[in-house]
Amino acid sequence: MIKNNKSFVISLLIAAILNLIQFKILNVDLTPDFILLTLIFWFFKSPASVSISLFWFIGLLVDIFMGDLLGQYALTYACCYFIAQYFVSKILLNNKYQKLLYIFLIFLGAQIIMLMINVMHDLHYPGASYFIQSFSAIIIWYSLSKFKFFKLDR
Repeated sequence: MIKNNKSFVISLLIAAILNLIQFKILNVDLTPDFILLTLIFWFFKSPASVSISLFWFIGLLVDIFMGDLLGQYALTYACCYFIAQYFVSKILLNNKYQKLLYIFLIFLGAQIIMLMINVMHDLHYPGASYFIQSFSAIIIWYSLSKFKFFKLDR
């Protein structure tokens, strides 16, 4: 776990605030999961210091504060950790466009897991526009990767 890292805690607080804001265009929600985006970034920035228990615990906190089904975000974030663990060597060795493909697959996997959980609990199917959030996450990742701090190169 990342200990005494102020930038990690501050980035998670900013991500939590950004999760509360909804960006809608033509009644389509474009808001990606900023908390997951932040966790994935810190996982790739320092893979040895971010654990699955941190992903699960933050997912549980998101469940509590969002008021959704308890365990939904915890399960999704834990699964995203495993997907990211599978892709970690591929992401760190490839160019920036191939990295975006792997990041897209992680976010698409998260959305599919959330969709399966919601459909199993008789919540409505949001439609194909639900998956646009993965594309908006990639756009944000790409725009932030222009800055030196957000580069994943070692």
